[in-house]
Amino acid sequence: MSDDETKVLTGAGYTADDYDGDAHVPAAAALERLRAGNRIYVEALDHERDLSPERIADLFENGQRPFACVITCADSRVVPEHIFMTGLGELFVIRVAGNIVGPIELASAIYACEHLHTRLVLVLGHTHCGAIKAALDGEAGPVAAITGRIAEALGEVRDPYEASVVNARAAAAALAESPELARLMAEHDLDIRCAVYHTHCGVVDFLGE
Repeated sequence: MSDDETKVLTGAGYTADDYDGDAHVPAAAALERLRAGNRIYVEALDHERDLSPERIADLFENGQRPFACVITCADSRVVPEHIFMTGLGELFVIRVAGNIVGPIELASAIYACEHLHTRLVLVLGHTHCGAIKAALDGEAGPVAAITGRIAEALGEVRDPYEASVVNARAAAAALAESPELARLMAEHDLDIRCAVYHTHCGVVDFLGE
């Protein structure tokens, strides 16, 4: 059993060095890192992240090794690197209004998993999402490519929070339908999860657990 897996099972804390692991972190350990980071963020605790010139040089010379891929909304309040208290090179972040998954978002996620060997993909929705509100209100126009996809996922759902949940799960399902990601799930323990960020308090609800 690896050190990361032991920490997940025992609930042991992570140090700053643990967060600089490579992309081969198991999905369960990656998810626990996100949980731990969000706890620190919500509690407003100090947690040193490496943003140094040395870190920038290391990433340039040796490449990135993100332990998780996060697909989230373009909303300026939803910043995964802050929400999960991560530093440079630790998250591969894909941002699009409404955290939808279309061909471009899917291709980006496949790149993270196939070429960077990331073993966790997290779809992160959020409360008070403008794109979801527009879909619930039936708005189209210039944003129809986004609101139409969201409205299709929501169906008859009208509760705003439940809409955020359903929309995130729809994006996760779209990822899982990809032959490339399905193969990685079967052969390399890739995990696809979803969560909702509460914009009023900073807490992340990890769904389906």
